[in-house]
Amino acid sequence: MIESPLLRATDTLIEARTAHDSEAFDEALEALWAAAQHAGPDELTAALSQVAPLLAVLDASMGGEFAMLCGALIEIGAMPDALLMVLTVRLPGILSDAVGFTDAWAREVPGAPLPEPDMENFDAALDRLDARMSPDEASRLTEAWFALTSWLRCAATLLQSSPMARQFLSTDPALRSMVAELESHREDMTWVSALLDVVDNEPLVVLHRAQRRGYRVSIGGVGDNLQLHTLLAGALTGPAERGLLTGYEVDPAWTAVASNAPRSAFGGQVRGQFNLVDAHGNWIWSEGTPAEIPLVDGVRVVVLDPPPYVHGWDNMRRFPMMPAWISLDEVMSPEQAAVWLSRVADAKPMGG
Repeated sequence: MIESPLLRATDTLIEARTAHDSEAFDEALEALWAAAQHAGPDELTAALSQVAPLLAVLDASMGGEFAMLCGALIEIGAMPDALLMVLTVRLPGILSDAVGFTDAWAREVPGAPLPEPDMENFDAALDRLDARMSPDEASRLTEAWFALTSWLRCAATLLQSSPMARQFLSTDPALRSMVAELESHREDMTWVSALLDVVDNEPLVVLHRAQRRGYRVSIGGVGDNLQLHTLLAGALTGPAERGLLTGYEVDPAWTAVASNAPRSAFGGQVRGQFNLVDAHGNWIWSEGTPAEIPLVDGVRVVVLDPPPYVHGWDNMRRFPMMPAWISLDEVMSPEQAAVWLSRVADAKPMGG
């Protein structure tokens, strides 16, 4: 059997790391990425499974570059499972060291703004800390601060690709705390922070006030409330004899993009069908996320009211790699819908 160029490059990469030959390692990385362009999903998955454990032993800087390669393999077709455990173990340590850098900087260089995490600032930042603390600690913390962007890109890819990764990382309170702290210092934390807020297998009660209808749905992988709006319109509008909402025109291209259509299908404008309101009458803002919708008896409640003005948005997903889904679990009886509708407040004025 002829060994594939990708698996041959994978073997070479591991051998270079075992020999601590950095030049051979860099060459093998280039060869691996070049070979990956011509490999299928199974071969890409096999290659990722072999090289992902290296993330556990590489330092923050080299590991960050390698993490981006692992993320790129997922983007072109590798299954993410092999990366899940090693990144979920390693990422908290990188975040902790990045937080440690902000603490050390505030302590040792009081009054000086944190350096922008561009590599051109690395040497100057390291020199400032190196003069005030042990060289090993200064190097470790500074590397984490400057390499964090690369780790975050890999994490964003994994979180978009794996509901299991989202569940595992989003329920780690220490990690959430570090992400929140770093988000106040760095713009590149925003995507990971938002992905950690994505809900999966989340039940919703959805009520249509004018048509006196009620539904139970479940959602997953929804990046923002614009996407939720589109998915609800697609799932709940249709023939009255099926208990669905009438009087709406929903383009299938909108719901395809909101679900899992490829990037090549993005384009045009979605036309809003409703105004989304929570159980307290507050508007559910388009830029927000389903996780922010208030709970009533343990379930998030969405009320569909008429749109107060013409509302449209770009036909795309906030997180292009993350497929979303919605299931219509129950069409409520008129009596059930009436009970729920009696519990929700009238919509407040805009900004109310």
